[in-house]
Amino acid sequence: MAAMRGGSSRPNGITILTMSFTGPLKYWTDGEIFRAIRNGVDANGRWLTIMSYTNASRLSDEDTKAVIAYIRSVPAAGTQTPDPPDRFSLLGTAMLGAGMLPSGKPIVTSSVTAPPKGATVEFGEYILAYQDCSECHGAQLNGGLPGQLSPLGPDLSVVKYWELEEFIATMRTGVDPNGHKLSGQMPWRPIGRIDDVELRAIYEYLSYLPRS
Repeated sequence: MAAMRGGSSRPNGITILTMSFTGPLKYWTDGEIFRAIRNGVDANGRWLTIMSYTNASRLSDEDTKAVIAYIRSVPAAGTQTPDPPDRFSLLGTAMLGAGMLPSGKPIVTSSVTAPPKGATVEFGEYILAYQDCSECHGAQLNGGLPGQLSPLGPDLSVVKYWELEEFIATMRTGVDPNGHKLSGQMPWRPIGRIDDVELRAIYEYLSYLPRS
């Protein structure tokens, strides 16, 4: 039994509810969508549980605005989003009350800026900050810990032993330099769609990490 109803299930039993312009989102202002992305609060001031568990708040102000512009450009499709979109089942309510679910990320009230785009450690760190990599791979990306809510991810400092071309190929094919297929829980496909400069920035950052 899922902890929440609707949408697509995560491995830990929580369900992600996506919102489209066939539902209430089409009536939200840009500012209300910005607040939902940044702080996991909907247009009516309600907690967007799953949204608050992500690191989307680390997107810069400009990148968040770009996401909103893209969302508005996508034609409405799919079934209408429930209102409210986050509805806990009895199991989900019990898990939340027992402290088994996170309480959400801290509220961000200040402006968020991104470093200049380039194949740099700083820009790579920025990209990985909002990609939620730390949820599976650990706060320092040196491997997840038993008992965490998200799937256990390996130590990413192994990338420093790969060539740049091998890293880019891994992110675009799902197969590492040793011929191992990446886990289906690893979102390598969307990461592989970013451009070469962004992938090199990620590589530079991961190569900079100390080996655990």
